[in-house]
Amino acid sequence: GSVTFTSVTAASHTVQLTGLAANCTVSGANPQSISVPGGGTVTASFSVSCTPITGNLTVTSSSSGANIPASYTVTVDGGQSQSIASSGGSVTYTALSGGSHTVALSVPANCAVSGGASRGVTVIAGQTVTTAYSVNCNAPPVVNPGPNQTAVTGLLYSLGWSFTDANHNGPWTYRINWGDGSSSTGTVSSEGSYSTGHTYVTVLPRTYTVTVTVTDAAGASTSRSKSVSVVLL
Repeated sequence: GSVTFTSVTAASHTVQLTGLAANCTVSGANPQSISVPGGGTVTASFSVSCTPITGNLTVTSSSSGANIPASYTVTVDGGQSQSIASSGGSVTYTALSGGSHTVALSVPANCAVSGGASRGVTVIAGQTVTTAYSVNCNAPPVVNPGPNQTAVTGLLYSLGWSFTDANHNGPWTYRINWGDGSSSTGTVSSEGSYSTGHTYVTVLPRTYTVTVTVTDAAGASTSRSKSVSVVLL
């Protein structure tokens, strides 16, 4: 910037730069003493330095497990929301005031955020700070109760069932509802195929709905059903 004052008397004058922002300072003397020569022009130079008063915040995300959504939602100070890719995602908030800010990551119910979804982050003026989120998403077990079957009243019936778990999140508990008011429960330490016995007692042929429920260590469960027709001897 440059400004010229004309018709100034030839003498010593004081020149001062004012109106500076709070984050700006003048290097050297301010005011300056300047001697204006008769018929001539003299220059007073001021050098101003301003420190940044805002900074930037970058949020990154990584995910593991199964049933991972395509994206999550990041919110800063409860109002500035952006979508972030669930794996390898990155979003940046610019021109945030220096100081403490609250960052929150919104994820589905089957996902857990390491260290918590909400955290405080200190933004440093003139810099970009980064906070990283690590998310693990859980998929419920996949249950196969087997095909519909026939059992004989009074004889031991063997139910063959199986399950898999994309997260391998064991041990697993199971519950078999036999459809006649009784049930069987237990715990297994590995995925795979299992056989559970039950005896139906009926005086007439009847079809029961058998439901197999498997729950993983994180509490996610799946139930699947099939029909068992009980016949007489």
